[in-house]
Amino acid sequence: MGVEKGTCYLVGHAHLDAAWLWTRDETIRICRDTFSSILDLMERYPAFHFTQSSAQYYEWMEEHYPEIFKRIKKRAQEGRWEVVGGMQIEPDCNLPSGESLVRQILHGKRYFREKFGIDVKVAWLPDSFGFPWTLPQILKKSGIDYFLTSKLNYRTTLPFPHNLFWWRSPDGSQILACQTIGNYNTVDPKEVVVQSIAAKRLFNLDDVIVLYGYGDHGGGPTSEVLDKMIELSKHENAPHIRFSTAKIYFDRISEVVAEKALPVVNDELYLKSHRGTYTTQAKAKRNNRKAETLLESAEKFSSIARMLGFMKYPKESLRKAWKKLLFNQFHDILAGSSIPEVYEESERDFEEVFDIAERSLSDALKAIAEGVDTSGEGTSILVFNPLAWTRDAVIKVALKDLGGTDSIEVLDLDGNMIPSQVTGGELLFIAEGIPSMGYKEFRVVPKKKEKLPTGLSALEDEKGITLENRFYRVSIDKGSGLLISIYDKVNAREVLDGRGDILQVYEDGPSVEDAWNINLGALTELDNAIEVKLIEEGPVRAVVRVKHVYHQKGRPDSTFVQDIILHHKIPWIEFKLRVDWHAKHRLAKVAFPLALRSEWATYEIPYGFIRRRDPSSLRANPTERSKWEVPGQKWIDYTDGSGDYGVSLLNDCKYGFDVKGNVMRMTLLRSPCHPDALGLPMPEMPTDQGEHLIGYALYPHKGDWREGETVKRGYEFNCPPLFHIEPSHPGKLPKAHSFVEVRPENIVLTAFKGAEDSEAMILRFYEVAGSDTQAEIALKEPPLEAWETDLLEREMSRLPIEDRTIRIEVGHWEIKTIKIKFPSR
Repeated sequence: MGVEKGTCYLVGHAHLDAAWLWTRDETIRICRDTFSSILDLMERYPAFHFTQSSAQYYEWMEEHYPEIFKRIKKRAQEGRWEVVGGMQIEPDCNLPSGESLVRQILHGKRYFREKFGIDVKVAWLPDSFGFPWTLPQILKKSGIDYFLTSKLNYRTTLPFPHNLFWWRSPDGSQILACQTIGNYNTVDPKEVVVQSIAAKRLFNLDDVIVLYGYGDHGGGPTSEVLDKMIELSKHENAPHIRFSTAKIYFDRISEVVAEKALPVVNDELYLKSHRGTYTTQAKAKRNNRKAETLLESAEKFSSIARMLGFMKYPKESLRKAWKKLLFNQFHDILAGSSIPEVYEESERDFEEVFDIAERSLSDALKAIAEGVDTSGEGTSILVFNPLAWTRDAVIKVALKDLGGTDSIEVLDLDGNMIPSQVTGGELLFIAEGIPSMGYKEFRVVPKKKEKLPTGLSALEDEKGITLENRFYRVSIDKGSGLLISIYDKVNAREVLDGRGDILQVYEDGPSVEDAWNINLGALTELDNAIEVKLIEEGPVRAVVRVKHVYHQKGRPDSTFVQDIILHHKIPWIEFKLRVDWHAKHRLAKVAFPLALRSEWATYEIPYGFIRRRDPSSLRANPTERSKWEVPGQKWIDYTDGSGDYGVSLLNDCKYGFDVKGNVMRMTLLRSPCHPDALGLPMPEMPTDQGEHLIGYALYPHKGDWREGETVKRGYEFNCPPLFHIEPSHPGKLPKAHSFVEVRPENIVLTAFKGAEDSEAMILRFYEVAGSDTQAEIALKEPPLEAWETDLLEREMSRLPIEDRTIRIEVGHWEIKTIKIKFPSR
């Protein structure tokens, strides 16, 4: 059968999973064997080209097998070995923060530029499990022009409708993107022909890229595969065959796209499969969130201490910690689809990350504290705010660090007593007005007065317990343990539609791809509490503890212990959930039916947000209906269709959500079976067994999530203030101080770090309300000069500095990076 002649760009490739059904050591061996084989084939096949991503793999070769690395560099200089991806590893793209995705490219491209002299232009993510709407902006601002994946058609009845398309971010950035027609492991010449025919008949494209070679466990093209492809190129009815690189293909396509109206995708690239990866391996995901926030805080205060001349910025140790975090964001690790041994390695990595970050942070806080005037009566507690806006927050200090006595009180800067509470060996107080990216002193002195009342109260009768503060009146039913009312006193309205904070457990599976896919069955709601008890009542915090038990035949019971918490002056209802999880093939959610109605819900994604339609809506199209479980990050929001009131759900470690009708839900845990070395489920090894700690909060607000400043509340919930106990001494720094202030309110600063290749400092922020604006960065230390850079910290344009303030125009939803040079100290 003849075919219409097109050109097939054959790109030799070996997809290498950094860890999956094997551990890191085996991956290093796989890289060695695959790369040696490829290099040998290049000697025999002069036309053969090969494409490989991931800076981590090249680093391993450089460290362990320098001769192989030397040979790779030689072929790269010839143009036959193509470096792509520009990332440290091929990460999951839904679960890492926006800053983590930036660091993937920053470290990846920096390595390739240093070792190969190459500025990578092709983003290479053939196997990652979906892509956020904001990724094109991150790629473009990192100097990447093209994007390739093979995953969007994976095992779905609703395949992705495009091959080549423009992919556009909310800010307007767009990138030329390709969803390959075939997968990334093509080895059969017949598949090459099929893909060529499909390109022409389905998409009216003459040119098609085909990734060929064995993958996942490496291998790449073999001599047998190459011989078959060469034979195909000689066949008179075959398409034109060109042994190529990905960039050659994309450059060619860039020349012709002006002649063709390519479709524009102004949306996320949602994978209509693998929805369980937002939840599986809960501890890895909790470690990921903790590491991201801890490293950012360590960088911020290390930068401040460096700016003041108090210490040297710990660049190498923080870089090491970041690269360990980035490795553990590999798509099969963070997604939860690897064998148990991978998570044992991951846990050890995170312990090292936490150790580095905590030591760096402690050193920085100590250095700053030594310069503060802490003179005065009692013990000085310096409370540090890692966020770039003034905030109030709960501070918890162990009594043993304050001399062990509980007969104490807390004073503000004016010497006035502020509400405090001693409970469980800790002193609690609300630190009000902690300055932006700064600190404020509070003093602990011997108790002189009775505790101050705050309006926080708890009322108990035989039917239930009601907690109340200035914001809410929360009623808990003693029989079910569920919330039966949340009354918003500020806005005079009921939040719940019936009962809320409902723990739901579904049957889930089993399936061949247990760790990846959700298979929901029968539902059990835990509405018969075995304990509902008021365990704390004070001027700072009131806590009700609720205990539920889930029974599964043939398994130990799973227990859910919820602490429902109201604080003085904190505008959310907080939940601390401790789960002793022993279920198998089950999935747990928490549900909040809300007294609101809307077609849409909003979810935080890396460096941005996305609105998704209710998949059960009659107006939902097939793609929208497929989004019955979706990824999000620190918050999701459900605002009434009128736009006058909404409710946000904040969390500290979860990524899977759904909103159907007026019910907002977060997925807590699931227990598929681990995959084994063959990728099949291990029948007797369910994941995530044992203890889990999950924090979440309900945050009602006037207006939509913009007016309610939900983005900032999400950061506050995940980035608690830090404190340092400092002895009394004079100092040049005042008792309260802000080092960096950012204006206006729709600008959120996310990173303040040492530059990678100089002694300058890097500031990164983004616009969160969809409004073009002028940002103002006010610094308390005088800078020498300031530059706008791209995400790789390459200078673009010099910025004026007036009275220690840098001003820069920022587009809607735009990410901005500034390099600031300070005087040497």
